[in-house]
Amino acid sequence: MELKIDGLSKHYGDKKALDHFTVTFQEGLYGILGANGAGKSTLMNLITDNIRRTSGEILFNGEEILKLGKKFRTKVGYMPQQQGFYDQFSGRAFLHYIAELKEISKKQAKVQVEELLKLVNLDVDAHRKVGGYSGGMKQRLLLAQALLGNPSVLILDEPTAGLDPKERIRLRRYIHELGKNKIVLLATHIVGDVESIADQILLMQSGSLVKMGTVEELLESVKGQVKETVTGTLSLEDVYLHYLAEEEEMAV
Repeated sequence: MELKIDGLSKHYGDKKALDHFTVTFQEGLYGILGANGAGKSTLMNLITDNIRRTSGEILFNGEEILKLGKKFRTKVGYMPQQQGFYDQFSGRAFLHYIAELKEISKKQAKVQVEELLKLVNLDVDAHRKVGGYSGGMKQRLLLAQALLGNPSVLILDEPTAGLDPKERIRLRRYIHELGKNKIVLLATHIVGDVESIADQILLMQSGSLVKMGTVEELLESVKGQVKETVTGTLSLEDVYLHYLAEEEEMAV
C-alpha cells in the first residue's frame, strides 16, 4: 500500500500554503510536525480532497486520487482538528449517523460501532449524550468515527488539541496501534505527540518539507550543531527548533 505525493502545491494568490511538497507514505505511523501555519492542515485537506490543489499529484497505489474519486474517499478516515457535534445525540447514535453518511450498511454499522466504542473505551458511556462528554471523550469519539469503514489511510489533524496530559497519553496509545496495518498521518505542533509513537517524522515549515526520518536519524542529523538544548539532553524538540531556525535564516 502506497500513498505518493509528488510536487503538491496550494497557493492563495501570492501566499504558498504548500509548495512543491513531495513524499511517499507506506504502512506505518507518520508524525507531521510543524508550527501553526506550516501547511499541515493544508496537506491534510488536499489528501482528503476538501480543497483543490494548485498543482501536483496524489497517487494511491499508483492511481491519481482524483480519478479514483469515491473509490479512494471510502479508503480514507479523517479526524478533523475541530468537529461540530449534535449534542443531543448519544455517542452510539453519533457513530451510527456517521456510518449512514459513509454509506455503511446497517448490519455492518451495528457491528463496527460496538467494536469501535470498545476500542476507544466509550462502550460504557455510549448511551450518554455527547453534550455531556469531556474533551477527551469527544476526541476519542472523533477517532472512532474516522475508523468507521476500516479505512486504509487515516488522517489525524491535531488529535490531542485541548486535552489534559492524561487524556493525551491515552489517545496516543490508541493511535500507536493503528499504524501497524494502515497509513496513519498525524499532524501536530506538539513534539510529544509523535516523538514516542511515530515510525517516521516529517518536519514542516512554510509549506515545505524541511526534514524527514526516524527520531534516531533526526537526532543524528544535528549532532554537533546544537549548542544549547531545551532539557540538557538532545531531543526531538531541539531538532525541530534547529531546522526551524535554519529555514528562518534562509528566508531572510
